[in-house]
Formats: sequence, C-alpha cells, structure tokens
Amino acid sequence: MKLTKALLAVIAVLLCVAANANAQTVAMNGIGSSALFLEMGQAAALSPAIGASCVWTHASSGGASALDGRAGVPGPEGGQIWIAWQPGSGTCAAPAGTYNIYSYLQTDSTVGNRCVFAAPACTLTLSSTFVHTGGANLLAPVVDITTAAGGLPASIQAALNGAAMNVAGTDIRPEDAKFATIRALTDCGVPVNGVAGSQYLGLGYAVTSGSHIGKPINGSSLGGGSSFNVVDFNLTGTDPISGGAVPTFSVFDVGAVPVVVFVNPANVNGLGSILVQNVTRGVLAGFLDGTYGRASDLINQTYVVGSGASNVLTTVFVREPLSGTYNTMEYSVPNNTQLQTSQDVGLNSPVGIDPGSKNCLGASVNQNPLQDTVLRATAGGSSGRYRSIGTGNEVAAVLTHTDSLGYSFWGTGNFKNASALNAKYLTVDGVDPLQQVWTDGLVPTAGNGLLGNVSFANVKNGSYPIWSKLRLAATPTGAAGASALATAAQSYVSPQQPDFVPINQLLVVRSHFAPPYNSGSVYNGAFPSSATNQPANGTSVCNTGSTPEAGGDVGGLVYPLQSDGDFCSDSGSAFGQIGRRQ
Repeated sequence: MKLTKALLAVIAVLLCVAANANAQTVAMNGIGSSALFLEMGQAAALSPAIGASCVWTHASSGGASALDGRAGVPGPEGGQIWIAWQPGSGTCAAPAGTYNIYSYLQTDSTVGNRCVFAAPACTLTLSSTFVHTGGANLLAPVVDITTAAGGLPASIQAALNGAAMNVAGTDIRPEDAKFATIRALTDCGVPVNGVAGSQYLGLGYAVTSGSHIGKPINGSSLGGGSSFNVVDFNLTGTDPISGGAVPTFSVFDVGAVPVVVFVNPANVNGLGSILVQNVTRGVLAGFLDGTYGRASDLINQTYVVGSGASNVLTTVFVREPLSGTYNTMEYSVPNNTQLQTSQDVGLNSPVGIDPGSKNCLGASVNQNPLQDTVLRATAGGSSGRYRSIGTGNEVAAVLTHTDSLGYSFWGTGNFKNASALNAKYLTVDGVDPLQQVWTDGLVPTAGNGLLGNVSFANVKNGSYPIWSKLRLAATPTGAAGASALATAAQSYVSPQQPDFVPINQLLVVRSHFAPPYNSGSVYNGAFPSSATNQPANGTSVCNTGSTPEAGGDVGGLVYPLQSDGDFCSDSGSAFGQIGRRQ
C-alpha cells in the first residue's frame, strides 16, 4: 500500500511538471479602437523588444468576440482580431518553454474601456474552429502563419479563449468614455451635471430612468445599419451592475490623430463644386445639428436665393454617441463652450428650424435610429441626418451617397477606398488636418501617391481643432505588455503608413478637466485620480514626478507643452493649465 501511494505521488509530480513545461503568459489581451489595430499588431510581430514573431489574424467578427458576463448585459461584441506570440524554445506552430502571447480585438473605444473596467472584465471568446487554420494577413507586411505551416496552435487558442481583457485601446480618456456612457443613460434633455441651463444634456437611452443597461443605439439603413450596446461601468470603487471591485489602471500614450471632415463630391454642382473647400466650426456644427443642409452653406459667395448650389440638398452622417470619434467631434465643435449645440440634443439646437433636432420624446430618445429630415422650402425638398455605427459604416455611407458629409478619425485603412470621385476632405477654419498645403481635397491614398505628404503639421502644433490622443489603458496584468507595445508601435508609423502622430512629436497638450457629471447621481465612479480628484495634464514638465495624467480631455483647450511647463514652473502647480475647454 505504501509503495502504491509513493508511485501515485511520483506520477502526480510528473504530471504537474509536464503540465507546466510550457509557461505561456497572456501579456496583453486587448480590445478597443480601430485606430490602434494595425501599428500595434505590427509592433508586436516586428519589434525586437516584443519578439512575438508568430502571427495569426481574422477579418470578420464571427468566432472572435468579447463577452461581458455581468447579469443582463447584452452581447457579445465581435470584431476582427490579431494574435501574436513568441515561439519560445519551440516553433510558431508548436511554441514551447516560456513565451508571451499578445492579442487585440477591434471594437470601439468605449466598448474597450467598458470591457476592461467591468468587474469581472469581459473575456475573449475564440472559436476552436480556428485551430490549425491560417490567418488573414491583416497586418501587412507581416505574414500570418499558414495552414500548411500548422496554423493557429491549439495551445494559443486555449490560452486566450476565456481570458480576461486587460488592455483597452482608446482614442478618448477612460473618464471621457465613462461620461459618454452616463450621458447616454441620462434621461433625454436632463442636465448630466444636475445644473439647470447646462449644455451637457442626457440622450435618453436608459431602459428605465436610472438603469445601468440601456437600449441599443441603432444605425439607420442609409448609414449601414448595425447597433451599439449601451452598458455602464465604473473606473473606481465598485461595479454599478455586479458590485465587484473595479481594478486600478495605468494609461500609456501612443500618439495623436485628427478627425477628418469629408464630403462626397460626385455632383460638381453640389458638394463637388470647386468652391467647396473649407468649413468653419459654426457651419460644421450647423450641419451636424440640422441647422444647415444645402451645398451652398459650404460656399463663400454673395448670397443668392434659390439658385445653383442653394438648391442642392445634403445628407449628413453622424456617429453613435458613445464612440470616441463622436465625442472628439462633439466637444471640439458643436457642443463646445461657444456653440453649445449637439449632434443629438443640445442647449442651442435649432428647434425653430428642425423640430426633430433635439431627438427627444419626454425622458426617452425620440428617433432610434436617428434619421432626421428637414424641409428646405425654397429648395423643394428635405435634407437629412442619419446615424452610422462604426467607422467602416460612416466612411462607406459618405463614399456611396452623393452630396453627403461625414467625419472619421484619419487612418490609411479607413480611407483606402477613397478616390477623387467619391471623397474630398475639407479644411476646418482654414486649417488642414493632414497636409501642409491643401490641394483640391484629394484624400491621400496608396494609389494616388499623396501619403508621403501627410505630415500632421497642424495637429502637432495644435492649430487644427479636432484631434485626440491614442492611448492604452491597462489593468495591472496588462500594464507591462501595454507599456512595451505603446512605445514600440510608434516606430511603425511611416511615409507609406502615416496613421498618427507619434507621441514624442506632439508639441501640445489638451487641458484636462473633471468630467461634468452629477456626482450625486446613480452613475458614479467617473473620476479616478489623485486623493483630491484633481485633473492633471500629465505631459508637461511639472508632471514628471508623482502627479499622473488624470481627468477628461476630449475637447480640452490646447496649450503648447512649453507654455504648460512654464506655467507650472512659475506658479508652482503640479497639474498644468487645467479645467479649460474649447
């Protein structure tokens, strides 16, 4: 009997050793913005500092998704994915020894933040049917493992399937993503900050007043369909749905990217007119809130009633109000402190012109999807505003609808189908977001040879008004991987792939602020920072010590790094010029 027990003990030890022979670590299980997909994946595969040279990608949302396991939360959230891993002491098809795994699921900034900060965090679902299949080569020039070479190893699929998300790729601060969620769940037209007369008004997507799970935001059929789930999360304290403890996190800057305003120029008598070149922020806000809807509203000329471009009606496509793109546009232009209107519901929305512009019906959202038409009497018809869900749908909607206007974060992949026939980008207040010299609004692509002219000079110096930083927000288990990838990804921006401004080339900072929400409401947990809940710009010379970046910054006033640092030196501030919004 003793001998039998001894043999069993030895077998148990051997089994334990065998089970731990391969020590794989999921260094980053990321989710979020499309703007970070390409360079992050290339960095994981090509950077010697990362060394994850084995790559597999999948193009559609089927089989790869994030599951929010909190009670009652809809989902899952699918998207394209890249996976990169080190071979360790083995091969790509059969990794062995000690090795790291990195992955990134492309969804949206707010989905990424929600999935990482939920308690428990979202988990990745990765279908077992992917095992031993080849990849889709989404990170060119990186070449995926092929089916003939063994495809995706079973050990990699097993390690990631069910793994918790630990890094959010986001083009707005987590505090801004939380505020966008609060705003969507607040009753329609009710001040989010509880202050009468506030410009920050609720959108009415809550199922019932005060609920933490909302009605999906739907896209119009004209804008590509689809829907977006509205679900609450916290950044500190306890989770609003599960009551679990919210994890701590760190934020790593990657770069900065502009939102580009563009039109479909197919009609030379409408938005294709050679006179359509620039849009002022006031007029742009009017297109986005329903005030304006004629091609002539984009032309500087002597006023002419009922002729020419004034008879050409436009179609405007706006994004879902939880997207980073929408929020960057919203608080840089229509809902800034000067204009105080909105793409959905604003203090100064033009009710006299467009009764449906506020998109409210009592406490609830009025049109879902938003598909608002406005009669333009002398033109003999109606202009329209329609919701598009996701960057792909937004860009495709404009490219396929004559005399339409939309906006998108810049990215070579986002605009790969643009041509002189279907897209023209505009300067905003006379400032070009991409090139130093605007030439007919031709969108730079690989096909027209203009990508080398994309310098982002006016983003770097802060003169272009609509831009935001790209960031990785990581919980402790993903922090090391996120930090390494945030640094490495900046090396894969090139003249052939000018997708963003590397963070070390950005010469300005946006003023950070406490998000304008009502801290006494049921939607709490929006502002984690220092013990005093103090916003901090985080990138000026006075913040090299113990004061990290904190607070929202979407639409924050722009300051040169030099002047923000000088302010800190002269005033003794540890936070920079904070609390300033456009």
